[in-house]
Amino acid sequence: MAIAARIDSFIAPTITQQSLYDGIKQAFTNAGYPAPTSEFLSGTDRVVVYAVILDNTRIYGTTFIRIRVTTGLVVAQQIFATWNAGTNSGTGNSSELIYTAFASNVQINFVALNAASEFRLVMLFQGSIYFPLGFIAPQNRPAWWNLDAWNYCFLPVSSTFALLRGTTINPYSNTEHDTNLNIGRMGIANTITNRRDILQGIVTYTQVNQGISGRSSDDLIMVAGSGTTRFDIVQVPGSTNQYLILNPASGGLAVRIA
Repeated sequence: MAIAARIDSFIAPTITQQSLYDGIKQAFTNAGYPAPTSEFLSGTDRVVVYAVILDNTRIYGTTFIRIRVTTGLVVAQQIFATWNAGTNSGTGNSSELIYTAFASNVQINFVALNAASEFRLVMLFQGSIYFPLGFIAPQNRPAWWNLDAWNYCFLPVSSTFALLRGTTINPYSNTEHDTNLNIGRMGIANTITNRRDILQGIVTYTQVNQGISGRSSDDLIMVAGSGTTRFDIVQVPGSTNQYLILNPASGGLAVRIA
């Protein structure tokens, strides 16, 4: 995996549908996404669609993320197997993830993370509201996973990253994949080293109990993160690697940034 590049941005109040939409688009640009595949109005909602290209020579080597912003400052995202820019419609779509509405009178912050083909995430936060947009495609795809038959690209369902959601074009009868994150035993700092232990590589499992659906590179880690703060940086003994904490909790997710 490429070490994740980080770019921060924000939008100041008063927040409007247009400013939120523009702020998300800028953050997606900062995260390394290409120009939008589609932009359109759906009723009063503003919609933008981004392509995630893992292998453009394969039938399902490209997956699409649809971001929707309402007049009530609600953001939603959805993943599609295919997308028709002419009709602004797609196939193989997951159910939509809909997040808590933002307040209009408080600044919204964005942290854009670009790790090339393994993940490109935009973390949005305003006070206690905190959620990710964008994709994760664990670097170690099972050898039998055929991109001519199925997409391999997932949305994090929440800021815990406990669950990833893919398209309906998959080898299982279920779009949901659990991760091995959020283990309570990975709590506080090790009292011997006075540092926080990490476990490299995040494993995903299909919810139909058919085993492992992927494993990330070692640059995604589980950290003993209880008592940390969102976006703290941890460094393990004997290494110069630095990891940005995305979920400050026991067994939380962190990603390498140096």
